[in-house]
Amino acid sequence: MVEPLIEFKNVFKKFDGKPVIKDLNLRIMPGELFVLVGSSGSGKTTTLKMINRLLEKSSGTITVAGKSVDDYSLTDLRWKIGYVLQQIALFPTMTVAKNVSVVPDMQHVASRQVRAMVDNLLAEVGLDNDFRNRMPSELSGGQQQRVGIIRALAGKPPIILMDEPFSALDPLARESLQKLILKLHTKYQNTIVFVTHDMDEALKLGDRIGIMKNGRLLQVDTPKDITNNPANEFVADFFSHNRYSDLNKILVNQVIEAGFMVTQRNDDQARSAPSIEKTSNLKEVLRLLASAPLVRIIDGRGKTVGYFDNESIIRFLSTI
Repeated sequence: MVEPLIEFKNVFKKFDGKPVIKDLNLRIMPGELFVLVGSSGSGKTTTLKMINRLLEKSSGTITVAGKSVDDYSLTDLRWKIGYVLQQIALFPTMTVAKNVSVVPDMQHVASRQVRAMVDNLLAEVGLDNDFRNRMPSELSGGQQQRVGIIRALAGKPPIILMDEPFSALDPLARESLQKLILKLHTKYQNTIVFVTHDMDEALKLGDRIGIMKNGRLLQVDTPKDITNNPANEFVADFFSHNRYSDLNKILVNQVIEAGFMVTQRNDDQARSAPSIEKTSNLKEVLRLLASAPLVRIIDGRGKTVGYFDNESIIRFLSTI
């Protein structure tokens, strides 16, 4: 029988005497991509941080590889665990190569091996060798997060913790990085604990999903079972609300940049099409398309940028 790599047994966490994690019992298996999902304040990030002891539990037991986290030195425990943050937190005065090699350098890996490893990892995330000597300030948000991911992988830890790593990115960059995580997980087979507030992201990524509310786990299941058999009304409502709110955050400009737009129209439909600014959200476009075959996209000066029709929007939605 396979033993869990990470296990919580009757874990409580209190802040100022108030319990924020309440009798948590959870087993995360080796090689699993486990997603903790919940709204703000549900306890998911607190749970994550107790694994590498960025936060100390108040009571109960947490084990990693069958050993209590309290029995590891902090150094030994954190050698086993990579960490990727929403804020990315690359060292601003270090090049990309130096950021990636921080842990291997501390582990006294030979410099030739470190250089080869950096090159290989950059290639894994679609960044060529030209990025080696760039500074973090020269990278886009998505590129910075790619570097943050491979920095966490560089020390070859069996566990990777990811705390809402994509929530600050636009939907297209987020989609690209979700695919990247799945590819890297398939290749390296490390155990990933991924925190998000987005149920759609959880469904895309998770082998299993744990849904939290007010410091308690409401359901732990596969994406299919959660979708088909939510444990209660909150889980069902959380799923449907997240799908709606995620759509509401997508800006028309992001759809334009992705290339899903009719650029030329010169007919009666185009001349009579209702207009909307490219800084609007996609939900407003859909509302117009419910009563018109075509929507004109305009910039801040009222100049026509292009057009959306139902087909172009459906093609875009199929990519997210």
